[in-house]
Amino acid sequence: MTSKKQQLAKELFASKGPILKTKALNANKLYSREIAELVQLGFIMKIKPGYYIWSGDANNLSDIEIAASVIPHGIICHHSAAQLHEMTTVNPLVVSIAVPANRTRIVVPDHPPVEIILSSIQTFELGLTMLKTEYTTVRVYDRERTVCDFFRKRNQLGEDIALEILRNYMSRNRNLQKLFEYAEKLRIKKVMKPYVEALL
Repeated sequence: MTSKKQQLAKELFASKGPILKTKALNANKLYSREIAELVQLGFIMKIKPGYYIWSGDANNLSDIEIAASVIPHGIICHHSAAQLHEMTTVNPLVVSIAVPANRTRIVVPDHPPVEIILSSIQTFELGLTMLKTEYTTVRVYDRERTVCDFFRKRNQLGEDIALEILRNYMSRNRNLQKLFEYAEKLRIKKVMKPYVEALL
Protein backbone atom coordinates (compact mmCIF):
# COMPACT_ATOMS: atom_id res chain seq x y z
CA MET A 1 0.00 0.00 0.00
CA THR A 2 1.31 3.44 -0.92
CA SER A 3 1.80 6.18 1.66
CA LYS A 4 -0.55 8.26 -0.51
CA LYS A 5 -3.38 5.77 0.11
CA GLN A 6 -2.62 5.72 3.84
CA GLN A 7 -2.77 9.51 3.92
CA LEU A 8 -6.05 9.46 1.97
CA ALA A 9 -7.55 7.07 4.53
CA LYS A 10 -6.32 9.21 7.44
CA GLU A 11 -7.81 12.39 5.95
CA LEU A 12 -11.06 10.63 5.12
CA PHE A 13 -11.58 9.39 8.68
CA ALA A 14 -10.55 12.80 10.08
CA SER A 15 -13.09 14.67 7.95
CA LYS A 16 -15.99 12.19 7.74
CA GLY A 17 -15.37 9.78 10.62
CA PRO A 18 -14.81 8.70 13.27
CA ILE A 19 -16.64 5.62 11.95
CA LEU A 20 -17.04 4.97 8.23
CA LYS A 21 -18.93 2.39 6.22
CA THR A 22 -17.32 0.37 3.42
CA LYS A 23 -19.49 2.29 0.96
CA ALA A 24 -17.87 5.62 1.98
CA LEU A 25 -14.37 4.13 1.66
CA ASN A 26 -15.20 2.65 -1.77
CA ALA A 27 -16.56 6.01 -2.93
CA ASN A 28 -13.11 7.47 -2.19
CA LYS A 29 -11.22 4.76 -4.11
CA LEU A 30 -10.35 2.58 -1.12
CA TYR A 31 -11.48 -0.91 -2.02
CA SER A 32 -11.57 -4.26 -0.20
CA ARG A 33 -7.87 -5.13 -0.73
CA GLU A 34 -6.74 -1.72 0.56
CA ILE A 35 -9.23 -1.82 3.45
CA ALA A 36 -7.91 -5.25 4.45
CA GLU A 37 -4.34 -3.88 4.31
CA LEU A 38 -5.27 -0.87 6.45
CA VAL A 39 -6.72 -3.28 9.05
CA GLN A 40 -3.65 -5.54 8.87
CA LEU A 41 -1.28 -2.59 9.29
CA GLY A 42 -3.30 -1.38 12.30
CA PHE A 43 -4.44 1.93 10.82
CA ILE A 44 -8.13 1.05 11.05
CA MET A 45 -10.21 -1.45 13.03
CA LYS A 46 -13.25 -3.39 11.88
CA ILE A 47 -16.12 -2.91 14.32
CA LYS A 48 -18.63 -5.10 12.50
CA PRO A 49 -19.05 -6.11 8.84
CA GLY A 50 -19.02 -2.93 6.76
CA TYR A 51 -18.03 -0.53 9.59
CA TYR A 52 -14.52 0.71 10.38
CA ILE A 53 -12.94 3.13 12.83
CA TRP A 54 -9.56 4.89 12.68
CA SER A 55 -7.47 3.08 15.31
CA GLY A 56 -6.28 6.29 16.95
CA ASP A 57 -9.90 7.31 17.60
CA ALA A 58 -11.02 3.99 19.07
CA ASN A 59 -9.99 4.94 22.62
CA ASN A 60 -11.60 8.38 22.39
CA LEU A 61 -15.10 7.14 21.64
CA SER A 62 -17.33 5.78 24.38
CA ASP A 63 -19.00 2.39 23.97
CA ILE A 64 -22.31 4.21 23.56
CA GLU A 65 -20.96 6.39 20.72
CA ILE A 66 -19.57 3.36 18.88
CA ALA A 67 -22.73 1.29 19.30
CA ALA A 68 -24.97 4.19 18.22
CA SER A 69 -22.85 4.74 15.10
CA VAL A 70 -22.99 1.12 13.93
CA ILE A 71 -26.71 0.61 14.67
CA PRO A 72 -27.89 3.98 13.30
CA HIS A 73 -31.61 3.07 13.24
CA GLY A 74 -31.56 2.14 16.94
CA ILE A 75 -32.22 4.32 20.00
CA ILE A 76 -30.06 4.22 23.14
CA CYS A 77 -32.25 3.11 26.06
CA HIS A 78 -32.42 1.71 29.62
CA HIS A 79 -29.16 1.90 31.64
CA SER A 80 -27.25 3.45 28.73
CA ALA A 81 -29.80 6.27 28.36
CA ALA A 82 -29.82 6.80 32.14
CA GLN A 83 -26.02 7.05 32.06
CA LEU A 84 -26.10 9.63 29.24
CA HIS A 85 -28.67 11.70 31.16
CA GLU A 86 -26.65 11.36 34.41
CA MET A 87 -29.59 9.74 36.18
CA THR A 88 -27.76 6.72 37.61
CA THR A 89 -24.56 5.71 39.35
CA VAL A 90 -24.65 2.30 37.63
CA ASN A 91 -22.02 1.83 34.94
CA PRO A 92 -23.65 -0.59 32.46
CA LEU A 93 -21.65 -3.56 31.17
CA VAL A 94 -23.52 -3.53 27.84
CA VAL A 95 -24.94 -0.81 25.62
CA SER A 96 -28.75 -1.10 25.45
CA ILE A 97 -30.27 -0.16 22.10
CA ALA A 98 -33.96 -0.28 21.21
CA VAL A 99 -34.94 -1.26 17.68
CA PRO A 100 -38.43 -1.60 16.19
CA ALA A 101 -39.85 -5.11 16.53
CA ASN A 102 -40.23 -5.45 12.75
CA ARG A 103 -36.43 -5.34 12.31
CA THR A 104 -35.57 -9.00 12.05
CA ARG A 105 -31.80 -9.03 11.47
CA ILE A 106 -29.54 -6.85 13.58
CA VAL A 107 -25.78 -7.29 13.24
CA VAL A 108 -24.13 -6.22 16.48
CA PRO A 109 -20.52 -5.01 16.66
CA ASP A 110 -17.63 -7.20 17.84
CA HIS A 111 -17.07 -4.48 20.45
CA PRO A 112 -18.66 -3.04 22.56
CA PRO A 113 -21.13 -5.62 23.91
CA VAL A 114 -24.63 -4.62 22.82
CA GLU A 115 -28.05 -5.65 24.14
CA ILE A 116 -30.84 -5.34 21.57
CA ILE A 117 -34.26 -4.39 23.00
CA LEU A 118 -37.20 -5.00 20.67
CA SER A 119 -39.70 -2.17 20.89
CA SER A 120 -43.31 -1.88 19.80
CA ILE A 121 -43.51 -0.05 16.47
CA GLN A 122 -46.27 2.21 17.87
CA THR A 123 -44.14 3.56 20.71
CA PHE A 124 -40.63 3.10 19.26
CA GLU A 125 -40.00 6.81 18.60
CA LEU A 126 -41.83 8.11 21.68
CA GLY A 127 -39.32 10.28 23.53
CA LEU A 128 -36.63 10.11 20.85
CA THR A 129 -34.12 12.94 21.17
CA MET A 130 -30.74 13.71 19.62
CA LEU A 131 -27.82 14.18 22.01
CA LYS A 132 -24.63 15.79 20.70
CA THR A 133 -21.49 14.22 22.11
CA GLU A 134 -17.89 15.24 21.47
CA TYR A 135 -17.51 13.02 18.41
CA THR A 136 -20.98 12.24 17.13
CA THR A 137 -24.73 12.67 17.62
CA VAL A 138 -26.56 9.91 19.47
CA ARG A 139 -30.20 8.89 19.13
CA VAL A 140 -31.39 8.38 22.70
CA TYR A 141 -34.65 8.28 24.63
CA ASP A 142 -35.19 11.47 26.64
CA ARG A 143 -35.28 11.59 30.43
CA GLU A 144 -39.06 11.08 30.69
CA ARG A 145 -39.09 8.03 28.43
CA THR A 146 -36.12 6.59 30.32
CA VAL A 147 -37.99 6.87 33.64
CA CYS A 148 -41.05 5.20 32.09
CA ASP A 149 -38.97 2.37 30.62
CA PHE A 150 -37.46 1.57 34.00
CA PHE A 151 -40.93 1.37 35.54
CA ARG A 152 -42.23 -0.76 32.69
CA LYS A 153 -39.36 -3.21 33.14
CA ARG A 154 -38.92 -2.81 36.89
CA ASN A 155 -39.28 -6.58 37.49
CA GLN A 156 -36.38 -7.26 35.12
CA LEU A 157 -34.21 -4.19 35.73
CA GLY A 158 -34.86 -3.91 39.46
CA GLU A 159 -37.38 -1.80 41.38
CA ASP A 160 -34.59 -0.17 43.43
CA ILE A 161 -32.91 1.06 40.23
CA ALA A 162 -36.26 2.32 38.87
CA LEU A 163 -36.72 4.33 42.07
CA GLU A 164 -33.16 5.70 41.89
CA ILE A 165 -33.78 6.83 38.30
CA LEU A 166 -37.08 8.47 39.32
CA ARG A 167 -35.52 10.24 42.33
CA ASN A 168 -32.71 11.62 40.16
CA TYR A 169 -35.22 12.70 37.52
CA MET A 170 -37.38 14.49 40.10
CA SER A 171 -34.38 16.36 41.52
CA ARG A 172 -33.82 18.49 38.39
CA ASN A 173 -35.36 19.56 35.07
CA ARG A 174 -38.52 17.58 35.61
CA ASN A 175 -41.49 17.87 33.29
CA LEU A 176 -44.37 16.03 34.95
CA GLN A 177 -46.82 16.81 32.17
CA LYS A 178 -44.58 15.08 29.63
CA LEU A 179 -43.75 12.25 32.07
CA PHE A 180 -47.43 11.44 32.65
CA GLU A 181 -48.21 11.81 28.95
CA TYR A 182 -45.60 9.15 28.16
CA ALA A 183 -46.73 7.00 31.09
CA GLU A 184 -50.29 7.08 29.73
CA LYS A 185 -49.15 6.00 26.26
CA LEU A 186 -46.98 3.25 27.72
CA ARG A 187 -49.80 2.13 30.07
CA ILE A 188 -47.93 2.55 33.34
CA LYS A 189 -49.44 5.79 34.66
CA LYS A 190 -51.40 4.09 37.48
CA VAL A 191 -48.30 2.23 38.64
CA MET A 192 -45.95 5.20 38.49
CA LYS A 193 -48.16 8.05 39.74
CA PRO A 194 -48.04 7.16 43.51
CA TYR A 195 -44.22 7.04 43.41
CA VAL A 196 -44.05 10.43 41.67
CA GLU A 197 -46.52 12.00 44.13
CA ALA A 198 -44.52 10.65 47.08
CA LEU A 199 -41.49 12.59 45.84
CA LEU A 200 -43.29 15.93 45.34
